[in-house]
Amino acid sequence: MSELPYSFHIGSNKNRKATSRNNAKNNLSNTTSLSNNGIQNYQQLSKVNNHDFRKYENNTKDIYTLKGTNDIVKDVKDFYKKEFENERLEYNNKQSRPSRRIEDYFENVNKDEKRDLACEIILELGNKDYWDTKDYDFKRDMVDVYKEQLEDLEKLVPEFKITNAVVHLDETSPHMHIVGVPVKENCKTGLSKQVNKSYVFTKERLEHIQNVMREKCIESFNKKYKLNATLKTKEKGRNKDIHVNDMKNYQAVKKQLEANKKSIEKNNEKFKNMNIKSKEIREVLENLESNKLGGYKMNAIQKSRLIDLVKEVEKSSAYFDNFKDVIDNLSIINDNLKDQRDENIKLEARNIDLIRESNGQRSKINELTDENNQIYEDLRNNKISHIKLITYLANGVNSKDEMKAKTFMRIATELNDKRVIKNNEYKVVLNPPKIINEGEVLQALKHINYENEKAAEEFYKMNDNFL
Repeated sequence: MSELPYSFHIGSNKNRKATSRNNAKNNLSNTTSLSNNGIQNYQQLSKVNNHDFRKYENNTKDIYTLKGTNDIVKDVKDFYKKEFENERLEYNNKQSRPSRRIEDYFENVNKDEKRDLACEIILELGNKDYWDTKDYDFKRDMVDVYKEQLEDLEKLVPEFKITNAVVHLDETSPHMHIVGVPVKENCKTGLSKQVNKSYVFTKERLEHIQNVMREKCIESFNKKYKLNATLKTKEKGRNKDIHVNDMKNYQAVKKQLEANKKSIEKNNEKFKNMNIKSKEIREVLENLESNKLGGYKMNAIQKSRLIDLVKEVEKSSAYFDNFKDVIDNLSIINDNLKDQRDENIKLEARNIDLIRESNGQRSKINELTDENNQIYEDLRNNKISHIKLITYLANGVNSKDEMKAKTFMRIATELNDKRVIKNNEYKVVLNPPKIINEGEVLQALKHINYENEKAAEEFYKMNDNFL
């Protein structure tokens, strides 16, 4: 049964050192792929485009495009225009100074040294030792495996908008390059929707993503190839995934197992020697002379040789008893690790459900917030309309046209009876300020409310004496 390494690398600005580029030559596929740097600006995006599509070699025969076109720069630019244009226009409309407006959000992020323009993720299953033994048709099936990985990533991290994805089969180990833009919504400052890598790929979430993706990958691989391969152990502090054995001492146990296997091989030689010694024992016994009492005589040399042979047999037997216990214990540990693997898979699945549920609740909260904002806006507009109504009634009731005044008086009284207008508002209609306009009416209402509050306060003070 094959045991395959898995790697999930996401571009990081800290990898731009020369040492990082040299380390890229020693990656899992033993290729000279570009170091896995963050894409901070247009120049770095162009380099990724040249590498992923072999622009410098003009050879795209063994490159399979799963998403986007053969121009990553154009794909990212088009995405920026489509994704952020409404938010850019909305932001610009709020700016009183032209200098604060954003003419092109792609160029704005391109010039911002604190933000990445896009992110690249590289996925790889297997290594040089494994793929060196496979033919091209076998490698070609990995395109379907990576296609499922792409779909799994989109479901797992919907905020990471994938703009381009290609699979390379022209190097030792088949692998996939993914380029996308991490998007954060509901931002408080600047555009309401922005590029934000640190928000989408936190340390904790990235570890969760890597764990889920490696399990999904080996499932897709086994399904496609009809195999029962496993993953090698994931080393602490690295994103090279390997078996689900997440126990901290698993590597030590594994090394001990290898040591025990070597010891058993050595003792197999001892076992062969023991068979030889047994033959010697048999020869010694067969060569014993009989005595007059029906027994056998043993000389000093025969006795000494027999004792030595028995000691060697006992020693070898003790070795095998010890190794039998070790093998039994390792078998128990292996069973426990399998149980832990199954439990981890269940927990990862539950985490995915919780994340989806959380995203759903977040969407509902956003909808409720928008609805509340609309309600507040309606209330504000209704308040203005209500003041206009009071002003209109006051003008009518106090009209110099007697017939008109009576008609408006009847309407105002009816509206007051039906509680469309309050008593305080009815008083203002009957006794409006000298200049009847919305501002004066509003001041009159405030004055009446203040007087009512003052009267109520005096009433309660008077009644405190009787309590």
